[in-house]
Amino acid sequence: MPVERRLAAGDVLASLALVLAAGASLAGLALPELYRDNVAMIAQARGTDLATLLVAVPALGIGLWRARSGSMAAHLIGLGMLAYLIYAYAIFAFQVVINAATPAYIAILGLASWSLVLRLPVLGELGERGFGARLPRRFTAGFLGFTVLAFGGLWLSEIVGSIASGALPASVSDLDLPTSAVYTLDLAFLLPAMVVAAALLIRGAAMAAPLSITLLVFSVGMVLSILGLFVFQALDGIAVDPVMAVVFGLLGLAALGLAAVGVQTPETTDQARVAGRHSASAGRAA
Repeated sequence: MPVERRLAAGDVLASLALVLAAGASLAGLALPELYRDNVAMIAQARGTDLATLLVAVPALGIGLWRARSGSMAAHLIGLGMLAYLIYAYAIFAFQVVINAATPAYIAILGLASWSLVLRLPVLGELGERGFGARLPRRFTAGFLGFTVLAFGGLWLSEIVGSIASGALPASVSDLDLPTSAVYTLDLAFLLPAMVVAAALLIRGAAMAAPLSITLLVFSVGMVLSILGLFVFQALDGIAVDPVMAVVFGLLGLAALGLAAVGVQTPETTDQARVAGRHSASAGRAA
């Protein structure tokens, strides 16, 4: 399938995912009786709903719109927010007790996943055009490497500890679950992607900056969902570790700052070739 048609099809799927995510997150926040999980899991779900409704949905909508206008940065913001929806709704689809919004969770996961696959060629084209040249490569590689070591080490220690002791980690038992979808999503997909991005940055590969910026945008969304979790935990009377809140806040600010620097690359006419083709294909489709 030509790149133009892939981008146009990806836009349609992303738009559908956006509308469903807006509705599902709004329902989760407005209807306390929607969730059938325990208090800790509901706080996590509603924290994600808050970040989705206030950040991911608007950012994805603006990203799709601005990408049609020729913005290269918007393509990466869109990809990062699609990755966020995939991650968030994989947890909803596999970990949240079945409720009236479950069909929407599954649909969002599928739509966002296929949209991301269709839009991935943009990373290569942006890399070829030098987009993201201002991203501090070594510092960003160090940030991604630190994230991999911190969370990879934490999840592996919990898994190994559980195997050795026969008891579930507190992060799992507190949610009344047999395991955590986060283990799988991080160890199988997210952290390996960060390792690849860090390695490409160190090697100076062309696609390294666009891939890294996408992961940084995703990280901002995830940090905001975790901070939202802390808000709902506090409202429910669950103790919140202020140190962890500060740590995640700093991680989010670092990711946001690096992404902001990375997307400041001037967009020349030559660099806008992908977006121009995208806009033309959208016009023909209309």
